[in-house]
Amino acid sequence: MLKTVSSVANALGALNYKGTWDASTNTPTLASGVGTQGDYYVVSVDGTTDLDGITNWGVGDWAAFNGSVWQRVEGGADGNFVNLDVTGTATIDGNLFVQNGDFTMTDTLPRLKMIDSDGTNQELYFEESGGIGSMTVRNGSNNGTLRLRANNGSTTTNTLEIDTSGNVKVLAGNLVIGTSGKGIDFSATAGTGTSELLDDYEEGTWTPAFAFDIGGTGIVYGTQSGKYTKIGNTVCVDFELNVASGISVADYFVRLSGIPFNCANDGLNIGRVWIQNPNSASFNLSVQGGSDSLICFTDNAASGAGSYARGDDVVGVTISGSFTYRTS
Repeated sequence: MLKTVSSVANALGALNYKGTWDASTNTPTLASGVGTQGDYYVVSVDGTTDLDGITNWGVGDWAAFNGSVWQRVEGGADGNFVNLDVTGTATIDGNLFVQNGDFTMTDTLPRLKMIDSDGTNQELYFEESGGIGSMTVRNGSNNGTLRLRANNGSTTTNTLEIDTSGNVKVLAGNLVIGTSGKGIDFSATAGTGTSELLDDYEEGTWTPAFAFDIGGTGIVYGTQSGKYTKIGNTVCVDFELNVASGISVADYFVRLSGIPFNCANDGLNIGRVWIQNPNSASFNLSVQGGSDSLICFTDNAASGAGSYARGDDVVGVTISGSFTYRTS
């Protein structure tokens, strides 16, 4: 309990002012249980020197010796309490710091109210109903906007806002999903799908290349570039590939390899991509389930309609195209 000066005087008798005391460096040196009854010092520098279990010394407080122990008398302009219980309304003009412990409000509908200089109420409501906690922000009688700010010491930046319509706005930075497999859940929308969770988006580059089941060693590429966009389990791919040398007619069973993600192995990735190729009447790629490559087919008369492409179908020309496939 906070002691008043009169109550201390009644308990100690005559008070004897001994000067100021630095509670940070313990100057002059005071010790627990050691002193003359009635002696007291006024704290000039706040600190945490332990005198008979008291460590929360603020500027203006008194350290008074009652004959057995030192006691603290609150005397500073700023309240400096270990425990402060308020019944009713507390009006604070200035700053309220809770350094250790909790700031607890116990009521059916506790309110933390801040009043602007023009008298406008800015209120935060903390409410628990049916085991669910909620917080309401309002300006006077109107619902208000909840806004978070970041302060780096020199610049204050608005970062996140929830407006009166319930919209969440990211004002600075990105919305970062920090756990793999989590994302944006659209399950509140109507639909019959097995999943309505958008849990992945990615853009990047990849390096396309030709692979052969027979031959194909010493390939020299003139152009070799690719880009992709992945949305969920769908991968959209663009590429351009040119072979300058190193492939002959004896190199068989051409595959386009190096796609950024393996195809899903569920028997459904069977779509083909048609590509214009001056060396063939037509040239297409067939997705291989569970693989990182696509089989190359051609309708070149020399190779045979619907045949696996061979070296002379791809050497010396630029092959480019786009395709979409699903990954697991």
